[in-house]
Amino acid sequence: HRQKQTPARADGKLDTHAMERVALLRTSGRRLLQRCGRPRPLVPAASSSAPRRRLTSSSSAASSSSSSSSRGGSSRLLAAAAPLHLHAAGRYWPLTAPGLARRLSVPAVSTSPSPVPSDTDDVHEYAAKLGFEKVSEQVIDECKSAAVLYKHKKTGAEVMSVANDDENKVFGIVFRTPPKNSTGIPHILEHSVLCGSRKYPLKEPFVELLKGSLHTFLNAFTYPDRTCYPVASTNTKDFYNLVDVYLDAVFFPKCVEDFQTFQQEGWHYELNSPEEEISYKGVVFNEMKGVYSQPDNIMGRVSQQALSPDNTYGVDCGGDPNDIPKLTFEEFKEFHSKFYHPSNARIWFYGDDDTKERLRILSEYLDLFEASAARNESKVMPQKLFKEPVRIAEKYPAGQEGDLKKKYMVCTNWLLSEEPLDVETELALGFLDHLLLGTPASPLRRILLESGLGEAIVGGGVEDELLQPQFSIGLKGVSEDNIEKVEELVMQILKNLAEEGFAPEAVEASMNTIEFSLRENNTGSFPRGLSLMLRSMGKWIYDMDPFEPLKYEQPLQQLKARIAEKGSKAVFSPLIEKYILNNVHRVTVEMQVYREPST
Repeated sequence: HRQKQTPARADGKLDTHAMERVALLRTSGRRLLQRCGRPRPLVPAASSSAPRRRLTSSSSAASSSSSSSSRGGSSRLLAAAAPLHLHAAGRYWPLTAPGLARRLSVPAVSTSPSPVPSDTDDVHEYAAKLGFEKVSEQVIDECKSAAVLYKHKKTGAEVMSVANDDENKVFGIVFRTPPKNSTGIPHILEHSVLCGSRKYPLKEPFVELLKGSLHTFLNAFTYPDRTCYPVASTNTKDFYNLVDVYLDAVFFPKCVEDFQTFQQEGWHYELNSPEEEISYKGVVFNEMKGVYSQPDNIMGRVSQQALSPDNTYGVDCGGDPNDIPKLTFEEFKEFHSKFYHPSNARIWFYGDDDTKERLRILSEYLDLFEASAARNESKVMPQKLFKEPVRIAEKYPAGQEGDLKKKYMVCTNWLLSEEPLDVETELALGFLDHLLLGTPASPLRRILLESGLGEAIVGGGVEDELLQPQFSIGLKGVSEDNIEKVEELVMQILKNLAEEGFAPEAVEASMNTIEFSLRENNTGSFPRGLSLMLRSMGKWIYDMDPFEPLKYEQPLQQLKARIAEKGSKAVFSPLIEKYILNNVHRVTVEMQVYREPST
């Protein structure tokens, strides 16, 4: 699938415009790699101790090392064009504009709306011949697309086919992959399936695609409860090549038969000389050692696991270096066989390509499988709410320099609901998040920073990308004497805001900012179809309506009408009281610092 032909016109002369286009695509790819980081090495590099860059979410309870000026509703809502972030708080999912923007800032194609194709009946008839039945069909005005949800009758695989005139075509296949422990199976498998497959038995197919295809996006990412494999390209032939490579990789990878790939990507023993002690190595193992050495990542991991101790979010999908070596090859193979199955798949197509060709390619793979129980076995059970708050103290290592008494971190976290929220409540919480933390003048952010209790904000605010929404806020650079004062101040600020409300000009500014962000729909170089996919998947992966996250217009107008009729205090104060102040499912994480012994 590598095409090296020189672009030519019908008259045989060089097509300079086509050459410029190819050069532009390759340049865009390089820029994207600079933002995403280079692809993971299929053989550990000598200097691979630092974690590889991965698309991850800043949904952390401790938003990595984001400074007070870089976090917040404003930057997040308007950052749809830059949805990339490093291992924020030790979590492994894509940054898709958390809070409101992730669900509702839908990047629309900047052209006239695409009508429902006139040959829709013909397409559905063709789909039926291939074994697909239409479940639902909607025109999504917000993203100027006609979307059809199909179900593969034999396996139960669900397919969302989104048609519009965007030439940047996107494909993604997503499996629900909830781990039961912290051995890092989903993370290691995500690395391993791209190391060769049945039809493409290359040693490094992922690297070959990076070098030789016209992709505009090519990667994979691991969430705490799902694993995504997306690709994008503006060249139709190249796009279908990428789709075929990824489908073959996830369904028929070499890694389940190749113990060496498991050792390389997961873990293995290493001994360079008889005098040395045996050590553990591996791409994921080395990566997670780096993640576990970063204070913000430790904070986020502890917060996440403490908020949901009774379900899959209570373990680390990326892998704990202490637990990764406990993973066996048999467990690795069983996990793939169980969860990487069409019955457990959600498949996404987006763009201006032919719906029939999409379904034809899929049927070649899906028809090879029988239905399985994977869909039921992979369901994530909600965490029951606590009856009283919890406080946790965790230690993290500091360097040899500086005053240890001023390196403490404190973050207070809430699990907001036992059940997923309706779209209007999510939207209102997104506005509330922006009001609280979205700008330097936002009261929760401003008062915390001006208090002198700490140096920078930690916590991602409202996060609703997993099954149950969360809210997290705190400070780092806190002195030992001020640890308890941070939580007290957070609660007092929120109590005052619930009683007094927000300034009318702040509400108006927030409304204007968010509405502009929603309507501008600017994702920069990040494929719009991928941004849509990630938003839709936030509901779809939990067996809810995949169309709902793509449609913001009606709930937006309803929220504006409520604010105009009742006032902002009547809208936002009950949210603060119900989901935060009166919510006892609260976990306060205190990060205590200690000096590492000098080596």
